[in-house]
Amino acid sequence: MADRLQSLRDALAARPGEPVPFDVLAAEVWPDEPPMHPRAALRTLVSRLRGSEQVITEPTGYRLVPRPPVPCQLPADLPDFVGRREEIARLELIDEPVRAITGLPGVGKTVLAIREAHRLRPEFPDGQLYVNLRGFSTGPAMTVGQALERFVKALGGGPNDDYHELLRNRRVLVVLDNATAEVVEPLLPAMPGCAALITSRQDLPQFAQVTLSVLAEQEARELLKGMRVEGDTSELIGLCARLPLALRIAGANLAGRHLPDYVEELREHRLAALEIEDDDTAVQATFDLSYRKLSPRARRTFAFLGAVPGPDIPRDLAGAATDELVAANLVQQNNNRYQLHDLLRLYAHERATEQDRRTVFDWYLRRADGAEAQLQVGFTRLLPSTPDSVAFADREAAMAWFETERPNLVALAEDHPDAALVVATRPYLLLTGQYADLRTIARAALDGGETGQRAAAMRVCLAYLDWRSGEHRTAIEHSERAIAEYRAAGSQPQEATALNILAGIHHDLGDLARAREHLASAIELYGPHGMRSQLIGGLGNLGLVDLELGGLSSAEDALRRSVALAREIDDWQHLANGLNNLGVVLAARQRHADAEAAFSESLDLSRRHGLRPIEMSARVEYAELLIAVGRREEARDHAERALELAGDDDLFIEVDACLVLAEINRSVAGYDEVLRRAADAGFRIIEVRALAGKAALTQDEALYDKAIERAESAGLRHRADVVRKLRSGTS
Repeated sequence: MADRLQSLRDALAARPGEPVPFDVLAAEVWPDEPPMHPRAALRTLVSRLRGSEQVITEPTGYRLVPRPPVPCQLPADLPDFVGRREEIARLELIDEPVRAITGLPGVGKTVLAIREAHRLRPEFPDGQLYVNLRGFSTGPAMTVGQALERFVKALGGGPNDDYHELLRNRRVLVVLDNATAEVVEPLLPAMPGCAALITSRQDLPQFAQVTLSVLAEQEARELLKGMRVEGDTSELIGLCARLPLALRIAGANLAGRHLPDYVEELREHRLAALEIEDDDTAVQATFDLSYRKLSPRARRTFAFLGAVPGPDIPRDLAGAATDELVAANLVQQNNNRYQLHDLLRLYAHERATEQDRRTVFDWYLRRADGAEAQLQVGFTRLLPSTPDSVAFADREAAMAWFETERPNLVALAEDHPDAALVVATRPYLLLTGQYADLRTIARAALDGGETGQRAAAMRVCLAYLDWRSGEHRTAIEHSERAIAEYRAAGSQPQEATALNILAGIHHDLGDLARAREHLASAIELYGPHGMRSQLIGGLGNLGLVDLELGGLSSAEDALRRSVALAREIDDWQHLANGLNNLGVVLAARQRHADAEAAFSESLDLSRRHGLRPIEMSARVEYAELLIAVGRREEARDHAERALELAGDDDLFIEVDACLVLAEINRSVAGYDEVLRRAADAGFRIIEVRALAGKAALTQDEALYDKAIERAESAGLRHRADVVRKLRSGTS
């Protein structure tokens, strides 16, 4: 039957557009043995042929209407296409005649569109039209008239034929590649059964669109593997920011080259290294084309955004022309913030002016100063604030602003090292325990050439951080140099701050005489300058020193005074810290219920206000109390949580929490590790406690003796007494 159907079609096609008599057709289809009723048999064959061809019945025979040409203009599908499973699935779910694929330059819109068009070919048997409209090209863009002329010709029409009429009763897919919004509408196949697929760097919200982002890490690896790039490609993928165009250029450039050498070149000249000679599809050239399409105002805004070194830009800073940048897919909007792809940020950064960078710095400094003014309770201002700072309504608004802008502030302080910005950001970073960030920006400012009191302010920051990380030698050096600088300048409040830090360092080293001396000097300076919060903190620290010296009663008095003063002025930072320290003293005096109440309130305040350093300290001290009263699993929970909070930022808390866990686990190996780390860092108090704990576990009299000797040689009378009681079994 199939052969006869083909014979019928061939006979009709031999005289296209003309009627072929019934007897001629019968003779062609059945040349040897015609059926008894040839016309009836012909009718049956014609009815089947009409499923794929247009056949007209004439009085004398049948006429075949010639089919117009079936164009297939699609470019070849990429053989190494990878990924995009989620995007392909979303395209498949769209039940609209027009689908758009949009995204930033070089993200792979055309590649995906061609893949999707080839998948759709069976649904559009009357042809697939394709045109590159060159909407973002170095040469002239294709006009609507030129595109229509190409389509009409491909559909078999002449100069006077109408594009849309030629599509009537056909199922045709039209692919409009690299389109700009203004040329799309006249080229759409507005006929039932037809569909269009558009790619554009511009946002096209009037259509069902899928917006592409960069490749996933694994997809990027697959792409490079398909291009036969061997070796560890992790850094290469990062430097290409997972942009498909950049990855393909890198893969092409690597032919015959050593991967580490090319990666080194990328580190130094990212955009220049992502070029292929005389190829306007290189990354920078591709960005150039989109940039030139912008209005002058939008180009200026785009360049200005390049002066913001952080990951995103707040609306208030971005400017009014961002809508055009979002529509051009050069900038992505996320609520009231704007983001640039890594390579686009680099491209914009190269266009930013020094005035742009100064404007961005001043914008952030004025707001950081204003936000810091709401957080100054308990902190001494290390440098004068800017006179035109932007005010914040309350502490909550200031904390929220710092939380949002922290990545930008840190990036800005690295890109533009400046002591004033570090000082403005310091209280927030200390309150929330962002020690690594503070170290990075303070070190950058000091290394950047700050002098005088500006350098002293950076040394105060670094002294505190080195103290907490066990770098006592450099912490003392920074403190002493800052004290000398402030004393010479007559800046007593700032001098007192440095003295207080120096006292804390000597306390942890077990040098209590020096700790008390420096604390007394700091407290003497607090009163004349009205530094009530600092006085509260100084009294709390004095209480801890008195505790170690064996004066439990005077220690409790100092700490109760500190807590009372903090409650009077609603200084919840020093209140949380004072309650934690009071809990330590009350536990030492065997008043367990009172101590637990103090620890609980301290933890509640520190969690409520995001005071990470105080929270982790309170958890360790509370865990010690819980061990003493036999609640070991609760103690484990607190110690493990303190260890998580400490991370890599606070060595003292980390080692202290490990000591608590060694005690809970009754682990000799745990005690040995703590002893090693405490001795290396010079944490004398922790070392004494670890020696005592291991002695109690192993019943080693020599370890008891060593613990007592180490305590007494440092003047730690309280710790020596605790070890003696532990040895006698009376603790």
